[in-house]
Amino acid sequence: MTPWLERVLVRLYGIRRRSVRGVVTRLCLALEGGEMRSTTLREIFRNHHGVDVGLYTHGGCFVPFSFGRGTSIGRYSSIARTAFAATLDHPLERKSMHGFFFNPGLGYVSKEREYSPLRIGNDVWLGHNSIISAGVHEIGDGAVVGAGAVVFKDVPPYAVVVGNPGRVVRYRFSPETIERLLAERWWDTDVEDLKSRMHEFEAPFESGS
Repeated sequence: MTPWLERVLVRLYGIRRRSVRGVVTRLCLALEGGEMRSTTLREIFRNHHGVDVGLYTHGGCFVPFSFGRGTSIGRYSSIARTAFAATLDHPLERKSMHGFFFNPGLGYVSKEREYSPLRIGNDVWLGHNSIISAGVHEIGDGAVVGAGAVVFKDVPPYAVVVGNPGRVVRYRFSPETIERLLAERWWDTDVEDLKSRMHEFEAPFESGS
């Protein structure tokens, strides 16, 4: 896609009509090889939704309003289309929790509340109907949030979280292997450059796994 066409599509997406946004999204996917590779779709979500999505990550992160402003997601992550992450909660400490009194988009107040930044790491898997609550700041690299889990606190790298409230039930690898993977940062490598290393990804990574 040419830089000119990319700029046009990013601007067109700013038209708040579902039909227009649908056409723009489909063009991005068709012209740039789908969700995993589209740089224009990533620019759109960064500019219009406040969500920063790394290359090769795909799924629910591209469902508008499923992930709150201030969310950043690393590379190679797999996000169920029904996953949800909040970065702003209803103001329990105020006289009313109704959106009229804190959401400028409804036309009664002008001041935007501060969003709570959320970092979702690289090679993360968020399962069907998983929820990340406002106030969570980090889902670590390689972590798994199981289907239906509701996360209320940060998740360590390579942890597997299930349930409501979400709890760590195990880790994908031993502490030594996790440390090695975090140091290696294989996800910084483009997939084309990983072709010669596919054998590393096609079998259990630890003996006995």
